[in-house]
Amino acid sequence: MGFGIRRDTLPRTRRIPTPDARRPIEAAAATLFYAALTIALTWPLARGLTHDVAGDFGDPLFTSWVIAWDATHLGRGWWDANIFTPHPLALAYSEHFLPQALQALPIYWATNNPILCYNLLFLSTFVLSGLGMFLFARELTGSPPAGLVAGLAFAFTPYRIASIPHLQVLSSAWMPFVLYGLRRHFDTRRAAPLAGAAVAWVVQNLSCGYYLLFFGPVVLFYIMWELSTRGLWRDRGALVRIAAACAVAGIATLPFLLPYLELRRLGFNPRSLAETRRFSADVYAYFTADPSLRLWGPILQAWPHAEGLLFPGLTIVALAAVGVADARLKGSRSTDPSRSIIVCVLTFACIAVALLLGYSIRLPGLKISSFSRVAIVGAAAATIALVVSRSARATLAAWLRTPAAWLVLVTLFAIAMSFGPDIHAKGRGVARANIYALFYDYVPGFDGLRVPARYAMIAALALAGLAGLGVAALERSTGSPRARSLKANAPLLAGALIVLEAIAVPIPINQNAIDYKDSSLAPLPASVAAGAALPPIYRFVAQLPASAVVIELPLGEPAFDVRYMFYSTTHWKRLVNGYSGGAPVEYEFLAESLKDTTSRPARAWQALLDSTATHIVVHEAFYRGDRGPRLSEWVRRNGAREIAAFGSDRVFALSNP
Repeated sequence: MGFGIRRDTLPRTRRIPTPDARRPIEAAAATLFYAALTIALTWPLARGLTHDVAGDFGDPLFTSWVIAWDATHLGRGWWDANIFTPHPLALAYSEHFLPQALQALPIYWATNNPILCYNLLFLSTFVLSGLGMFLFARELTGSPPAGLVAGLAFAFTPYRIASIPHLQVLSSAWMPFVLYGLRRHFDTRRAAPLAGAAVAWVVQNLSCGYYLLFFGPVVLFYIMWELSTRGLWRDRGALVRIAAACAVAGIATLPFLLPYLELRRLGFNPRSLAETRRFSADVYAYFTADPSLRLWGPILQAWPHAEGLLFPGLTIVALAAVGVADARLKGSRSTDPSRSIIVCVLTFACIAVALLLGYSIRLPGLKISSFSRVAIVGAAAATIALVVSRSARATLAAWLRTPAAWLVLVTLFAIAMSFGPDIHAKGRGVARANIYALFYDYVPGFDGLRVPARYAMIAALALAGLAGLGVAALERSTGSPRARSLKANAPLLAGALIVLEAIAVPIPINQNAIDYKDSSLAPLPASVAAGAALPPIYRFVAQLPASAVVIELPLGEPAFDVRYMFYSTTHWKRLVNGYSGGAPVEYEFLAESLKDTTSRPARAWQALLDSTATHIVVHEAFYRGDRGPRLSEWVRRNGAREIAAFGSDRVFALSNP
C-alpha cells in the first residue's frame, strides 16, 4: 500500500513542447518561409516552370540536358554522353550534376520535361540553402530568429543573383548541412549527425566540382577548430569517429574523380594561369553589384567584369561586424588587451585595405605603396607581439575559441582565394603573388578550375554565419527602452533589409544572346520549343537507326550547339556537336574547317567525314542570306543523299548505317 495520485484524476493541461520538440516545427516553418520568399524573389519564373528558364539559353539548357541524360542513362556508359562523338567521357568535360538529377528523377519520370526539372532544382537551391544555414546558425547561437536571418543571408545573398544561369554555383546548400551535422555531433557525441554530415559532404562534393575543392579545406579547418576548442585531440574515440567520417566521404567521392583524371591522361590540359587570372575577382568586385538588383544594381558598378559581381550585401556585412565585435568583447572579457594593441591592429587593417583598393599612403617622409611588404611587416609585428606579450596571447587564444573567429578566418581566406594567383584593383596589379597560386601549383585539381571568383560563395557562407551571430548579439542587448526595443525588432528589421537588398524582380528570363562569333549566322528563335511544339525534324531524327551519328550545321557556335544538345533529349542519337566546359582539340579543328566550305571545300568535307557522322542536318534558316541553301548544295555535290526536309531544315545521309 502506498500514497500517490491517480494519473486519471489530474486536470488535463496543454503539453508545452520541449526545446527539442520545437526544433522540427521551427525547421518546417523556416522551410515554408524560404520557399514562399524564393517564389516571390524569382518571379516570374514560377509562372512558366515548364517552358521558361532563369537567365539565358546557355548554361541552363546545358544543365537541363545533363539532368535528362543522368535520368535516362545511369549505369554502364553513363560517362560517355551523346555529344562530341566519337570522343569518350564527354560527360566529364563539365559537371555531371548527379545529385541534382537524383533529386529531380521522380519529376523527370513523371513529366519527361527537363526544363521543369531544372527550374524546380533552381528554386530548391535557395530553399535548401536557407534551411541549412538556419539549422547551423540556430545550433551556434541557440536562437531561432538568428538562424532565420542567417538563412536569409545565405539563401538570398546578392551573389546568387549574379549566378542565376549557373546551377552548379547555386548548388551550395549542402555546405551548412555539413557544418550543422558536425556541430550536432560535437555537442551530442551521437553518430547520426556525424553520418548526416558525411552524406551531406559527399552530396556537396558531387553537386559542384568547384566546391569539392573550395569547401574541403573549410570542413577540415572546422573539424580542427572544434577538436581544439573542446580539447578532444587526445580523445581517441572522437578522433576515430571523425577520421572514419572523413574517410567515408573521400572514398564515396573518389570514383567520380577518376574520369576527370582519365581525361587529363588523354590530353586535356590544365587551365592556364592567364585564363585563371581572367576569371579571378578584382578587389573592386566586392563593390560591384549585379545590375538586376533593384537597390544596389544602378549604384554599385565599381568594376563590372566577368565573374566579378561579388557585392555581399550591406546589411549582411553590418550584421557580421556586430557578430565579430560581440565575440571580441566576450573573448577579451578576461584578458583586457591594451588600447595600444587595438589601435595598432585597426591601423594596420585600414592601411592594408587602402593598399588593396589601390591607394598609396603618403605621410611626411614616408610612402607606403606595397601591399605585400605591409603584409610581411604586419605578420612579423604580430608574431613579435605574441611572443613578448602574455596579454596578447591570452586575448588571441580566447578569441580563437569563439565561433566568430573561425567564421572570420574563413571569410578572409575565401576572399583572398577569390582574387586568384595575384591581386588586382580595377585591373591594376596590387600584389604579384597570392595564396591561390600555392593551391594552383601544389593541390591536385586546382589547375583544372578557371573561376577563382566563385570562392565568393564560401565567403557568403561565413558571412551568413557571422550575421546570425550578430542578430543573436542584438537580441541579448539590455538596458534602455530603446535597447530593449532593438532586441525585440532586430531579427525582423535585419531580415527585411536583407530581402530588400536581394530584390531583382522580375529576374531575367529566356535571355537570347545573338552576338555570335560568326557574323554570318542569323539570330536563333527567342524561345525553346518542347512537347507538341518540338521542331518536327527531331521527331524524324528519333526514328533513325540507333547507330546513327548526327552532325548539325552550323557547328561550333555555343548558342547553337547547346540547343542541339537540348533537343537531343527527345531522341538521344549520338551528336558530333557539343558544348561543355571543355572540348576536344579535334572539335575546334572541325569547327574551323567547316567555315571554309567555299574557300577550302575539300578540306572541309574531309573534316566532316573524319567526324564519323552518318547523317547531316542543315538548318538553312540559321544562316544569313543564301548561305544556308548554298551549304546544302555543297553537301549534295559531295555525294550526300537528302532523305528528309522540314521547312528550311534538311537531313542528309552520308552512308547506310
